[in-house]
Amino acid sequence: MSIEIRLLGPEQTDEFVLPIRTAFGIPHSSERTERTRRLPELTTRITAFEGSEVLGSAGAFAFDFITPGGAAVPTSGLTMVAVMPTHRRRGILRELIQRQLEDARERGQPIAALWATEATIYGRFGYGLASFAGDVSIVRDRSAFVGSPVPFQARFVTEAEALDRFPPIYERARRAATCMPSRSPGWWSLRRLPDLETMRQGSGPLQRVIFQIDGRDEAYALYRLRLESVDPQIPVTTVTVQEAIGATPAGTRAAWRYLCDLDLATRINATCLPPDHPLFLLLAEPRRMHYSTYDAVWVRVVDVPSALAARRYYAEGSIVIEVDDTFCPWNAGRYRLDASAARVTRTEEPCDLQVTAAALGSAYLGGFSFTRLAEAGGVVARTEGALERADRMFVAPRLPFCPEIF
Repeated sequence: MSIEIRLLGPEQTDEFVLPIRTAFGIPHSSERTERTRRLPELTTRITAFEGSEVLGSAGAFAFDFITPGGAAVPTSGLTMVAVMPTHRRRGILRELIQRQLEDARERGQPIAALWATEATIYGRFGYGLASFAGDVSIVRDRSAFVGSPVPFQARFVTEAEALDRFPPIYERARRAATCMPSRSPGWWSLRRLPDLETMRQGSGPLQRVIFQIDGRDEAYALYRLRLESVDPQIPVTTVTVQEAIGATPAGTRAAWRYLCDLDLATRINATCLPPDHPLFLLLAEPRRMHYSTYDAVWVRVVDVPSALAARRYYAEGSIVIEVDDTFCPWNAGRYRLDASAARVTRTEEPCDLQVTAAALGSAYLGGFSFTRLAEAGGVVARTEGALERADRMFVAPRLPFCPEIF
C-alpha cells in the first residue's frame, strides 16, 4: 500500500470528514459539513489517501491557550482524528499525527492539545494528560448555597445579542484561567450559539441568559430543558447546562444560583467542569454534585524552548531539564530554564530533571506537579531538590479548565 498524506482545503471538507463520520456512525449532513467547512479555526485538514481512496484524516484548530501567569500560547488543537476501519494497524495514524506536529511547528505553534476519544492512543506520540474534568448531576432540592446571595439581574437574549455580549465575558474569564481556548466570532456563531434541531437531542430550545451585577455584564449561561415526566401532574424536568461562565467570582455565583433555582427543574446536569470548580465551595452539600471525573485536555510540547519561554513562572531560579523525545527529535536535548526572565537556552550542563515529552506536556499548564509525574515514572530527578524547585516554578493557582470538547 502506498499512502499519500495531503493537506486539503475547505472545499474538500466532504472527503476530510468521511473517516470521522464512518468511525462514529455519524449520518451525512450537508448542514453539519458546511458548518465545519466555515470554521475559521479549522486551518489544517490532513488526509491520507491511497490513490483516490480516503484512508484517514486529522484536523487541527488554530487558537491559543492561556498559560499560568496569563500569557497566551499559540496552540494546534488536534480534532476529528480517524482511520477507516478497513485500514487499521497500518501506520496511517502515526503518519497523520507526525504531519500534524510538523505543521504546528511550521506555523509557530509551540504546543498541541486534544481531547482523546481513547486515552491509550496519544501517549506514544508524546501527548501527556494535562487536566481532568467532570460531569455533575445535582438534585435541585439539595442545591442550597452557603453564604449570602449575590444580587443580580438575569435576562434572556437573542442569538444576535449573545454574539455581541457573551464573547467579552468569556474573554475576561479566560484571561484569569488556564487552558480556555480563544474563540473567533465564527466559533461562537457556528459552534456555541446556534440552536439547530440536530443539537437538541430530545431537549428543548437553547436558552441564552446574561447576568448583570450593578449594571455590568458579569456572566452568561447556555442551557436546555428536557421534560421527562410520564405523569403530567408531576413534572420531572432536567436542566442541561451547555456552558456557564462568569467573568468574576460574583458572576459565576450568580449564574449557578440561577441555574439551580429554575422553576420545575428536578435535576441540573453539566459537563466539563474542572476539579476545583467554585461549585465545590458554593454548595452547602458538595457531595450532592455527584462529580464524575474523566481525562480532559492532553498537551504535547511541539517546540520545547518556545513553549517554555511562552509561559510565566511563580518562582525565581533556574533549572536544567533534559527532554527525551523520539517522536519529535528536534526537541531532544537539555535546556536551561531561567524562570525570572522566562529565558530558555540549550545547554550541555548536567541536567537536574530528565523528562519524557508526555510528562512535560502534563506539567506545562500546571495541572500536574513534577513530583507526581516522577511517582508515575515520567520524570527522574538527577539533583537533590530538583523536583521541589521545578514544582515551585510551574505551579498554577488554578487547575486547567477547558469548557468544551474540541
